Amino acid sequence: MPPTSPIFDWLEHQPDPAVIAYNATLADLRIEHWNAGFARLLGLRRNDESPDEIRSALIKAGLFDPHRAALFAQANQLALRTGHYRTRWQFRDATGKRLSAEVDLTALPSLGSNAYCVHIRDVSTALEKKTEPAAIEARFRDLFEVATDAFGFVSIATDTPTYIDCNTHLTRIYGATDKKQVIGKTPLDFAPPTQPDGVSSQIRAQAVCEQARRAGFVRFDWFSRRLDGGTVWLDVTLTVQPSWGEGVLHFSGRDITDRKHAEQALAQAEELARVTLQSIADGVITTDPQGRVTALNPIAERLTGWSYAEALGQPVDRVFRVVHESTRTPLANPLQRSTGSEQPFDLADPTVLLNRNGAESLIEDSAAPISMPDGTLAGAVIVFRDVTDTRRLAAEISHQARHDPLTGLPNRREFERRLEELLEQTRCGDAVHALCYVDLDQFKVVNDGCGHAAGDQLLAELASALQQRIRRHDLLARLGGDEFGVLLVDCPTENAHAIASKLLAAVADFRFRWGERSFVVGASIGVVPITATAASATELLSEADLACYTAKDLGRNRIHLFRPDDADLTRRRSEMQWARELHEAIEEQRLQLYTQPIHALHGDPLPWFEVLLRLRRRDGHLVMPGAFLPAAERFGLMPLIDRYVLTRVLGRLLDPARGNGTRLSVNLSGRSLEDAEVIGLLETYFENPAHPAGRLCLELTETTAVSHLGRTREFIGRLRGAGCLFALDDFGTGVSSFAYLKHLPVDFLKLDGSFVRDITREPIDHAMVEAIHRLSTIMGFQTIAEFVEDAATLELLREIGVNYGQGFLLGRPAPIDEPG
Repeated sequence: MPPTSPIFDWLEHQPDPAVIAYNATLADLRIEHWNAGFARLLGLRRNDESPDEIRSALIKAGLFDPHRAALFAQANQLALRTGHYRTRWQFRDATGKRLSAEVDLTALPSLGSNAYCVHIRDVSTALEKKTEPAAIEARFRDLFEVATDAFGFVSIATDTPTYIDCNTHLTRIYGATDKKQVIGKTPLDFAPPTQPDGVSSQIRAQAVCEQARRAGFVRFDWFSRRLDGGTVWLDVTLTVQPSWGEGVLHFSGRDITDRKHAEQALAQAEELARVTLQSIADGVITTDPQGRVTALNPIAERLTGWSYAEALGQPVDRVFRVVHESTRTPLANPLQRSTGSEQPFDLADPTVLLNRNGAESLIEDSAAPISMPDGTLAGAVIVFRDVTDTRRLAAEISHQARHDPLTGLPNRREFERRLEELLEQTRCGDAVHALCYVDLDQFKVVNDGCGHAAGDQLLAELASALQQRIRRHDLLARLGGDEFGVLLVDCPTENAHAIASKLLAAVADFRFRWGERSFVVGASIGVVPITATAASATELLSEADLACYTAKDLGRNRIHLFRPDDADLTRRRSEMQWARELHEAIEEQRLQLYTQPIHALHGDPLPWFEVLLRLRRRDGHLVMPGAFLPAAERFGLMPLIDRYVLTRVLGRLLDPARGNGTRLSVNLSGRSLEDAEVIGLLETYFENPAHPAGRLCLELTETTAVSHLGRTREFIGRLRGAGCLFALDDFGTGVSSFAYLKHLPVDFLKLDGSFVRDITREPIDHAMVEAIHRLSTIMGFQTIAEFVEDAATLELLREIGVNYGQGFLLGRPAPIDEPG
């Protein structure tokens, strides 16, 4: 077509983009000519681009999108068939701006059956103006629905606010599944009758709606119930919406349930901390990083003298002032020490807290820094307690533990501790000290005759008298009972003897009055030097005790100085060692029972044995009683030994399998006659109906019987009627034996072995044995001869008529389970 064709003139003068094209399908599209507007639209030059370049530009602009190929072909075919077709396309211009275009497709039959004109008119602005209100409303609705907060509109045209619209989130908050469950309802339908603070929900709702109407908006917390039974806290903002009219409020709510729970938990924790802080027995002070007081509890207020209001903001060292208990030197404030080191800090010194009103308290405390999670120092806290009463009580307990409550003197424990110190001094230098052991004589007379109250008063008065006779730096202690100890510091032996003499004189001059009676007591004192050669404090006490008892043995009311080569001390030490070993042997059951037969010389068939005692040492060596019984007598151990023996013998007699129809004789000491446990054992045995009559014989020495005649008669009388037999052992040794014999209802007289042993050679011994036997027969006693060691002695005893014999000839001692 020539370029001067009227169609081309029209095309060139069109203000809107226009183009002449051929063929309906995109694949066959051919463009012949376009105007300046079309060139501007796509950024083309004038009629010099290749067909491929033009097609690419059209596709890029979106006018002939390959994805819309079918629609493109359909529109072109309609235009070619009907002559005209109008449609609307979205495209981008050369700058990339998205436009809406109204496209007219007009057939050009003069140019060919497949020719048509494409006329493009930009209608973007017109469409925007036409669709803006609806688009805004649609966008608002989208935002309204997808908002993460709960939105709604509330009508307040009546007294009861009512939802007239809501979004999905508000529906979910109320536990509803459809907006219809919310719209038309009032917020009060989803609220309890009262809010958690006790205010009526209806009154609160009316108040906030009125406040929003007047002020334009209001914000508040609102507690609601969900339809599923749960609860929810909302942070609500009500805003006036003028476009909706005066009677509508916009409702905006945010779920703050988790925050409320956290706040409640925090409030509970704070309240718990507050109550705890108020109620604990310790004082607590907290500070900021600069050391200014931020809090203190009532205990801290009482101990410091500062009220909370007065202390707040004060430097902590002004409120919490501490000094050393003894030196009164001000101590570094523990809070400042802890914040400086960023570590907990305890006051190790004895600490006194100074109250601003002048009072003082002994305290124990601990301070620690308060750090934030990131390590930043937030302040410090000190916890302290008043230990004044505790310390005072501890001091009293300590004093009581170290002192005798009766006399107020140091007790044995404190005495031994001080003795250890002095002994250590002698080992580290050339100091010389001495130890005195004082044991009162005749104290038992007062204690037994007037009672324990009198004995206690005597000890208290005498302690005061003794205290006045020693030097200021010496130590007087009560070691127990009527025994005192004195530590003489820096005192050579000769000086120690002189001080001991003063103590002895103090006791001699002392007169104790109780009621109308006056008593004199004496003392025996043992003195031992404290030297570096001493093995231990225990050994020193033992030596002093030994020296004291030696003084008693030598006549009482005297002083005895310990010397290692002293014969009396050596004997005494041996006895003390035996006493210790006896205690151990009894505890370890190393006292062993032996028996020796007592034979009837004229046919009595009942087997009879005397029970004898042996001590088995730890090395297995067997010790005869003569070695240890004197020590047992001296130290009062005989009742203990007698109980040990009787327990085993009585048990054996009650056991038919072991008693074996025998009679057993047991030796009793004089002290056992008044021992309650010994008497109790025997009475229990004889009260048992199973005990065999006449099977137990108790042997008492003649000396014991005569020395304690009244006690012996009473003892025999209590048991003889129950079936117990009695024998007087070693009879004939006392010159007055016959005078007392008629007062002792015994069954047997045991002739002393010194007469029996030489009866065949000494006429006097023969006459003595014969006389005792004749007298015994007249008095109804039977006789037993000891030390029967040969046949001639045995034959002579039979001729005399002695009833029983005992000795090596008739049987040697053997363990009780193997009687000889």
